Amino acid sequence: MLPGFVLRILRSNRKPPSSSSTAISENEQRELLETITSNLPLDKSSISSTTRFLFGLLRTAIILNASEICRDLLERKIRTQLERATLDDLLVPSYSYLNETLYDVDLVERILAHFLDTLEQSNTAVVEADGKSPSLMLVGKLIDGFLAEIASDANLKSDKFYNLAISLPDQARLYDDGLYRAVDVYLKAHPWVSEAEREKICGVMDCQKLTLEACTHAAQNEWLPLRAVVQVLFFEQLQLRQCSLALF
Repeated sequence: MLPGFVLRILRSNRKPPSSSSTAISENEQRELLETITSNLPLDKSSISSTTRFLFGLLRTAIILNASEICRDLLERKIRTQLERATLDDLLVPSYSYLNETLYDVDLVERILAHFLDTLEQSNTAVVEADGKSPSLMLVGKLIDGFLAEIASDANLKSDKFYNLAISLPDQARLYDDGLYRAVDVYLKAHPWVSEAEREKICGVMDCQKLTLEACTHAAQNEWLPLRAVVQVLFFEQLQLRQCSLALF
């Protein structure tokens, strides 16, 4: 369960077993994991603290039911380099029977909240001339990809989808095409949601930030509520008019 080199370290520090068995108990794995976590460097560039490695430790911590302090520490370490994470990193299965969804959405919400808090408090965050943060936009794209992946989960409640979608500030998305894709997947996978819920879910999008291609698709999307379609049609026509004027 723990990475191979970690298990070798543990075996080298153990006394010779009295029996032929060399299996390492779950308690020993948990103790070693918590020790490693507490001694991880904070430097982003450290090889031992790469994003994939940290997510691997976090998954193991969840499986081994490590202490809350250990798991919180790993989540807070991950926040400093969330922009380097991949979609596969975020797709942590729900190991607890308390979670109905396939993937642990609450975990991603916590890590994202840690990241946003750090970004807000940091005075060294890189910001482009237009006021946008590259790291924030990378995380925005990552979260939109995560939303699209979990949207097909029949057990994903609309409030859970909505809250994660709106947790990012406007500056995190140059366009809302990725968000529209997630909304489209969710509505198709949850045909039983009420009209009010559909309008609320569509409300996470800013139709002004949809590309012409996304607008064209959305305008013909039978899953969108009428109000959303009307908004999309308006901004589609606006973009087409601007394109026409640009030709003259």
